[in-house]
Amino acid sequence: MKAKLIESIGQELIYLLPNKHFKQRSYASLFRELEETLDDLGLSSFGVSDTPLEEVFLKVTAEADPGMQKADTQENGSTLGKTSTENKPAEQTALKTNDTSRMPVGIAGDQNEGKGSRQYKGFQLVHQQIKALLIKRFHHASRSHKDFLAQIVLPASFVLLSLILTVIIPPFGEYPALTLHPWIYGQQFTFFSNERPGSEQMVSLTDAFLNKPGFGNRCLKETVPLHRNYPCNNMPTAWNTPAVHPNLSSLLLSQKWSPENPSPPCKCSTHKQLTMLPECPAGAGGLPPPQRVQHSTEILQDLTHRNISDFLVKTYPTLIKGSLKSKYWVNEQRYGGISIGGRLPVLHVSGDQVVNFLSDLGRMMNVTGGKTSLAAAKEISNFLKYMETEDNIKVWFNNKGWHAMVSFLNVANNAILRANLRTGQDPEEYGITAVNHPLNLTKEQLSEVTVLTTSVDAVVAICVIFAMSFIPASFVLYLIQERVTKAKHLQFVSGVSPAVYWLTNFLWDIVNYALSAGMVVVIFAGFNKKAYTSPTNLPVLVALLLLYGWAVIPMMYPASSFFSVPSTAYVALSCINLFVGLNSSAITFILELFENNPSLLKFNKTLKNVLIVFPHFCLGRGLIDLAMNQAVTEVYARFGEEHVSNPFQWDFVGKNLVALAVQGVAFFILNLLMQHRLFAETAMSPIIGEDEDVAEERKRIMNGGSKTDILELQELTKIYAGRHKPAVDRLCVGIRPGECFGLLGVNGAGKTTTFKMLTGDTDVTSGDAVVAGNSILTHISNVHQNMGYCPQFDAIDDLLTGREHLYLYARLRGVPAEEIKRVAEWGIQKLGLPLYADHLAGTYSGGNKRKLSTAIALIGCPPLVLLDEPTTGMDPQSRRLLWDSIVSVLRDGRAVVLTSHSMEECEALCTRLAIMVKGTFKCLGTIQQLKYKFGDGYIVTLKIKAPKSGLPPDPTPAEHFIRMNFPGSLQREKHYNMLQYQICSSSLAKIFRLIISNKENLHIEEYSVSQTTLDQVFVNFAKQQMEDEEIPLHPRAAGASREAKVSPALHQQAVA
Repeated sequence: MKAKLIESIGQELIYLLPNKHFKQRSYASLFRELEETLDDLGLSSFGVSDTPLEEVFLKVTAEADPGMQKADTQENGSTLGKTSTENKPAEQTALKTNDTSRMPVGIAGDQNEGKGSRQYKGFQLVHQQIKALLIKRFHHASRSHKDFLAQIVLPASFVLLSLILTVIIPPFGEYPALTLHPWIYGQQFTFFSNERPGSEQMVSLTDAFLNKPGFGNRCLKETVPLHRNYPCNNMPTAWNTPAVHPNLSSLLLSQKWSPENPSPPCKCSTHKQLTMLPECPAGAGGLPPPQRVQHSTEILQDLTHRNISDFLVKTYPTLIKGSLKSKYWVNEQRYGGISIGGRLPVLHVSGDQVVNFLSDLGRMMNVTGGKTSLAAAKEISNFLKYMETEDNIKVWFNNKGWHAMVSFLNVANNAILRANLRTGQDPEEYGITAVNHPLNLTKEQLSEVTVLTTSVDAVVAICVIFAMSFIPASFVLYLIQERVTKAKHLQFVSGVSPAVYWLTNFLWDIVNYALSAGMVVVIFAGFNKKAYTSPTNLPVLVALLLLYGWAVIPMMYPASSFFSVPSTAYVALSCINLFVGLNSSAITFILELFENNPSLLKFNKTLKNVLIVFPHFCLGRGLIDLAMNQAVTEVYARFGEEHVSNPFQWDFVGKNLVALAVQGVAFFILNLLMQHRLFAETAMSPIIGEDEDVAEERKRIMNGGSKTDILELQELTKIYAGRHKPAVDRLCVGIRPGECFGLLGVNGAGKTTTFKMLTGDTDVTSGDAVVAGNSILTHISNVHQNMGYCPQFDAIDDLLTGREHLYLYARLRGVPAEEIKRVAEWGIQKLGLPLYADHLAGTYSGGNKRKLSTAIALIGCPPLVLLDEPTTGMDPQSRRLLWDSIVSVLRDGRAVVLTSHSMEECEALCTRLAIMVKGTFKCLGTIQQLKYKFGDGYIVTLKIKAPKSGLPPDPTPAEHFIRMNFPGSLQREKHYNMLQYQICSSSLAKIFRLIISNKENLHIEEYSVSQTTLDQVFVNFAKQQMEDEEIPLHPRAAGASREAKVSPALHQQAVA
């Protein structure tokens, strides 16, 4: 088996050396040859590394499941491991000169698949970006139940409840006409008396009262409103006389009663004793009269031949006592009655007596009558004669029933009408209805009604403000989510300008708001609220609601920069909107009620001019003014006058509408200005003690660098406000096409800050960075078009699918519309997401989310790709698949900047790397170069076998051998039959020669030699950062101990 070239990237060549079927001493000869001819071959260094356990995992899983995606891993040399666990070294060589002309071994690049045949520019690009952002918002909104609740359900519910409240409250000053009839007082007794029972003239009138339809017009044939609420009996009952005790009958019949004393007397109140009701003995009022239940349901008593006044007064206490038990309303039980056939009382004087009286009176007053007086004196006798009228109808009423007199008078009028109908006319078809209409209101009453009506409408206006406070606050939720997850920044990096981003969000939000506002208008129209839906007021209501959205939505946008938790922002912004809207509108409305206080009115006028800068006040105050105008219009209408004022007038609602229009523009511009932040530069101390490779790179960059560099950092510096030490201190580096540059450092070293400056997420304090010829200071939009970015935390929308994400960013990158599907499919296949592409991203595992984030960064094939810990949370198979994708990016001649905490990942991908400590580069170069320059030699692992069967392994000879041949070596581990040493020898050939020569003598079953790992180099530099930060390390980690990581072999033996 021969050595196999598996990778050639940048300045490094990587060979896979055989571990079977070779001479044991070949390695020693090879390494001795390389050490002697290093300069002649143009090599700066070489090293050897063991096959990692991950390679074993990948090979075993691949053999167990042949259907798993191999992604050409055998081709590109990612699987170095073999089945044998014996000596498995591999050589890594680093060329001193740049050798980018050599194409890496393996598959060809697929650059053309990941981008369109051309890239949209100018208006085409802006149009496609707007379309992409709108599609994104549509997908999110259609799957978000919270947005529907906050933007549609809550506002409509509040407005609906407020209008239901106005329906429940009766209108002020609008009293309905009252139909007057006896039955408004409930079940009752009434009476009828015919004082001339034998008179033929009384027959028709008696029939009109006692026969159908009975009293009043309750039981007419025609259906009238009265009939529905007061049904009738089919027939009246027969007359009957209530039974009384025989003793009472005997008492009443045994005495002789006169018209002046018709029944036993009652005892009334005196000065000495006051009583609420007369105290009447049994039999007071006489024997019970005949009675029956009328067709119209009342109980009719026949009082013919009775002293009506005596009966009414003496039976009143017994009748009323039953109703006194109710504490809410006392039913008098008897509110009126009718008597017919009566005669008016006649004066017992003659006409001559009256004339003589008047003559004597004239003589006393010295007044003489004329011709007219003499003519009248002759007619006095006839006048007195005709005053003696007969056949009268007397209406009795209880004055405790306010409408009793008119009600029973109308009963009499109905009877007179029916008694005088012509023969053949049906009495049940004729009737008279008495209606009491309310009087017109006085000036004071009208003023009170206007205030009350306006107050109710003001409550409606406040409820509208309440409802409209939730909608704009809900729009900020999505913006905060995008900012916190860095999705907003990722869209900026993908080429979206702040103006396009905010304009598109505003366009989507205003359309959603218009739908909610339209629902509010429809609800108002459904309740027919004239204050807001009359022909003159409806256009103003629509204008107020729409312009309020126009103004308040951009007013809410800046708040997305100050909150990190969407729910907190929603509650806070809703409360702020409510506080401003309710208080400003309510205070100015209440102050207007003090009409007689000029100082308060003047203060209120000033206050309204100040509060007009708030959209909430403009909306609330405008709605209240509409309500007040409608109230005034209705007052004029009561007097028959038409009062119409144009609501669009400047002093009416016009200034509010203009203010809202101006506020929308002003707040939107303010939001755009907030995207640009300025920080003052701080004086920097001179750089001292810089590594020679770092200094050489700085010199190259400051002298102009290379025209082929895709990325150049030129003294890039960042100092956060309030801090003196820079987070990033004058970084200089140039990254060439086809290069993967690794950026290593502990947390807080400045890696993420560097990425933030490169992507425009934070401002640069000093220095500059150039991406494909575009400065991040002056042409950040062009920089974004040439950059792909995978942030440290997944900037994805949980309510979008993976495919929708790739479609979105393909559109933002300017991929032609007809090629978006192909480019997105390339990203899905490239990162191994075909099974999950149409699932919501929120359901992805952590590894699949990282794949999606990386696919987003690769979409459009930008020249520079920034990857911030892209393989976090991935399994080895997925990680290796991602590595292959990154390698293909390098083969396309693009550049990659990678941060990772996986040293193995850096060794697999990075052609060069730098280790950052406290914001500066402490070393810079290829991996092999850094291992050779800053490493701690080699790691030798020995597995000892038993000298004889049945005996335990004895590692003592091997330990003695290492101490004698490699002085200063450190024993890292010692187990039952396993020894591991760190040997500082610079000759790899010597290590192999000595171990191979003494393998049998020392009973060595297996051995492994590898160069110090990149972890050790990293930890050695990280110790400088950890001087001020006590960062604990695992005891077995490279460099875990601050003083001595491992023990010298001599010391270990002494302890043993």
